[in-house]
Amino acid sequence: MKIKSLLLISLLYFFVQSFGQTKISNSTYETVLKLADSISINDGNLKLYNIFKIQIKTFYENQDKPNDAFKKVVLEKTYIPFKKFWSGYVGDSITYFDEIITPLLKDSIKLLENKAMLFANGHIDIYFESLADKMQKTTGYFPKGEWYLAFGSGVTDLGGFGGGVMVLDLTHYKTSLDYTKFILPHEMTHQIFDFENKEDTTAKGLYRIINEGLAVYMNGKLLGPKYNLKDYLQYSEQELNYCLNNESTIFNKLKPFLFTNNSEHAMALADRGQKVFKDGPGAIGYFLGYRICESYVKKNGEDSWKDIFTTSVKDILSMSGYNP
Repeated sequence: MKIKSLLLISLLYFFVQSFGQTKISNSTYETVLKLADSISINDGNLKLYNIFKIQIKTFYENQDKPNDAFKKVVLEKTYIPFKKFWSGYVGDSITYFDEIITPLLKDSIKLLENKAMLFANGHIDIYFESLADKMQKTTGYFPKGEWYLAFGSGVTDLGGFGGGVMVLDLTHYKTSLDYTKFILPHEMTHQIFDFENKEDTTAKGLYRIINEGLAVYMNGKLLGPKYNLKDYLQYSEQELNYCLNNESTIFNKLKPFLFTNNSEHAMALADRGQKVFKDGPGAIGYFLGYRICESYVKKNGEDSWKDIFTTSVKDILSMSGYNP
C-alpha cells in the first residue's frame, strides 16, 4: 500500500513538473513587489502604470481563494482602477477576466513569471524615465501621456490609443526587454508629436505618415547605427527593397489617401495588417513618411528635423521637395 502511495505521489510530481507549475512562485512575487505601482515623470506630464506588478501581486496573494472570490478581487485590483484603459484595449470586465486572465493563469504561468521577472529585474521604470529625459535633451520637448505595462490580450506589442495613451503588452511574443528598449524611442516620439503638432483634418493621411516617419527617423537618431533602416521600419530586406524600387509609383498612387479627412484611409497607411500593394509591406506609410522627413532634413539642414514636430504637415511636404 505504501509503495502504491509513493508511486502515486511520484506520478503527480512528474505531471506537475512536465506540464508546468500552476501557481505564481514566491520568488517572482518578491521580485515584482519591489516595483512601484506607478511612477510620475516631469511633474506628472508622463505617467507609467505597472499593472503587471499589480496583476502578479494579486494573483499570488489570492491564488488559493475559491473561483468567485478570486475573480472578484482580481477585477477590483487590476481592472476597475484602470477601467478606462482596459475598456479601450480589451473590452469589459467579463472579457478581461474570461478571455485574458483565465487562459493566462491556466496555460501561461511560466510566461507570466518570465516576463514579470524580466521587466522587474530590467528596471523598466528607470529606463522609461531616463529615455524621457534623453528625448527632452535631444528634441527640446518632453513626452506627455500615460503608459500601461500589463498582461493583456497580446494583440499588440507596443501601441497607442491617441492622446498620448500607450500600452506595453507583456503577453505579446515580441515584448522582450531588448525589443521594448529598441522601439520605445519611436513610441515616445508620438507622445511629443501628438501634442505639439495639431492634426490637419484635410490631410489625415499625410499627418499619420509624417507622424510615423518622424518616429522612425528619431529611432535612428537616438539609437544610431546599431540597427539599420529596415529594422527601424520593421520591414524585411525584401519589403524595403520593394519600396525603394517602386517609390515613385507608391507615392503617386497613395496621394489621394494623403489629403483626406477619412480616418480609416489614414489608418490603413500605418496598419501592418493591410497591404496596399500586393508585393509591398504592411504599414507602407512608415516608409513614405520617413522619406519625406529625410528629404526635409537634406534640403533644410541637419538640425531642421526639430521643425517637423511643430510645422504643419502640408508645409513639411512642400518644403521637403519630396517628389520621387
